[in-house]
Amino acid sequence: MGWSEDEVAARCHANCIEYAREGARRAGAAGELLEADGLVVYATGSDFPVLANGAFRLDPSIAADEAVERADAWFAERGRGWSLGTTGWNDGDRDLIDAALARGLVTVTDQPAMVCTERLADAVAPDGIELRVLRTEDDARAFVAMADAAYTSLGLPAGVIPAMAGSSPQVSPPHLVTLAASDGDELLSGAQVLFSHGIAGIYCVGTAESARGRGLAELVTRAVTNLGFDGGAPLVTLQASSMGEPIYRRMGYRDLYRYATHARFV
Repeated sequence: MGWSEDEVAARCHANCIEYAREGARRAGAAGELLEADGLVVYATGSDFPVLANGAFRLDPSIAADEAVERADAWFAERGRGWSLGTTGWNDGDRDLIDAALARGLVTVTDQPAMVCTERLADAVAPDGIELRVLRTEDDARAFVAMADAAYTSLGLPAGVIPAMAGSSPQVSPPHLVTLAASDGDELLSGAQVLFSHGIAGIYCVGTAESARGRGLAELVTRAVTNLGFDGGAPLVTLQASSMGEPIYRRMGYRDLYRYATHARFV
């Protein structure tokens, strides 16, 4: 690979930002995405501040106060709250975090950004469970419904993910692959892998509450991780929830930096 840890961290953060862009694009007419003067802001079909509406500073030379003020103004025009994504790598966003907190944003997540640099042992589905890449609109709707219910365990209100997806959830484009574990017609668990910036990132890992405790989250994460490597990525990254962190670490992911989100609620 030949990349320094600084380069790895930069690519992982860029992949995370690209997933946010993808969310705005996939929202269709309900989504907005603007990049200008070192800042990216995005909105989806949901007005919930966290995950669905947010901002990232792309250029670290942009003054932190200016970045927060510009994002505040953009979302105020839309009558929405929003969230600011920050990376803890080498304390590079410390000024941004301080500016956000000084302006009244609240830290809502602080989780490890993790990285895996070697292909894992292949996922083996238990009897009765089928692992497959999702390809149809019906598949997309089933995945959205599963993720919507699953993410309430992490504090996301029901209905946010369907609103983000819009009335017609889209089949994943080639650079964003969605994989699921199903029992017959019932989709029980799933995850996505996004290819960008020369690497792959894992997102939206979720399992239906009724299917938890069966190892399905590890099953789908292991499978999409290997899809990333098989697709040519030299490393795979993810941001771990408190539920997923011990699973990912056991699989072979390691901590790279902390990843925090700070929200403005209106």
